[in-house]
Amino acid sequence: MSFVSCDTNPNKQQAPKEHKVKTIDFEEFKIDDINDKAKNDLRDWKNFQSLMQVIVSMAPTKIKNTDDLVLSNPDSLLLYSRLYPKNSKTEKINTAVEQDWRTPANGSRDTVFRIEKTKNEQYSFVQWQRFLIANIPYTFSLISKKVNYPQIDLYFEDESSQVLKTTLSLDTLSPLASNVKRNNLSDEWYKFEVTFSPKKTSNYLIKLSFDEDAKVNDNVILYRSVLEIPAKYFNQVSKYSDKIVGAHSEVQSSYYSVFFWLMQIEDAMKELLTNDSFPEPINTSTVKARFRLFQTQIKVLADNIKNNPDFKEEELKSNIKLIEHTFNSIIARINNIYNNDLDEKMKGIE
Repeated sequence: MSFVSCDTNPNKQQAPKEHKVKTIDFEEFKIDDINDKAKNDLRDWKNFQSLMQVIVSMAPTKIKNTDDLVLSNPDSLLLYSRLYPKNSKTEKINTAVEQDWRTPANGSRDTVFRIEKTKNEQYSFVQWQRFLIANIPYTFSLISKKVNYPQIDLYFEDESSQVLKTTLSLDTLSPLASNVKRNNLSDEWYKFEVTFSPKKTSNYLIKLSFDEDAKVNDNVILYRSVLEIPAKYFNQVSKYSDKIVGAHSEVQSSYYSVFFWLMQIEDAMKELLTNDSFPEPINTSTVKARFRLFQTQIKVLADNIKNNPDFKEEELKSNIKLIEHTFNSIIARINNIYNNDLDEKMKGIE
């Protein structure tokens, strides 16, 4: 298998980055066969499906032997990018973002954040920058509930203009914008979804903003702000890995396509472990420990690619093989659990 990497010139601070393509040849990344008994549970496990779509579709080359692990619905919405309210790359204008320890998330381990207006200024918002591909339907979603201010505005802006504005209303008595879906969850939480299809491929700002009527100390709480895309578009997005990574990360070793792949896996792994929605037979410490080891190895390799300008091709190949081995150890453990009739009999005795 081959991964594409791109070289950059660090001396040109103001000029656009120039990328020189080179090819790295890997041995085929092979995923072991999954037990027939486990197949349906894994296909129904949405967080695992997001992980598999990233591993398979966003790799710079095709990975074989995955039909039994990947669902067949190409329109299923799967995680593409988490938008963290509190992060070094999240811009905050006249706004404070803090973890809300008093309010638990709805049935998950997600962190709830409180976004609060801090100054008596016209603008108060948090925003993220993302490189988006034309004609791909991105679904922005978050989960929120009314505790103070009754709404928050959502904007998408390209490099020259505002291309979408809508209001996420937390008050059920207020009218809901036609382009907003609001689903009731338990304990008065609501999930909001807004789909945006860019007309051009470009950098975009995604902004959550208080409106002009908001006062100092007005606030909203929310969690799991993300972008999702249909499964069928994952491969198309991966073709822009150099531009996506180049716009948002300083990758010293210049292995852009591999770094992009690893970062997407890391996001999917965090989602999988945070939601903790493991199918009952494999909701065990041994399976979770293997997933955490896989996550750690992904982070270590991504860190080396990002920060080590002298990272060698041989080291990269070795780390990819290690990741392959660890992922297959997860599959082996799952197979063992579903095959273990003795355990099932012991449960009956207990």
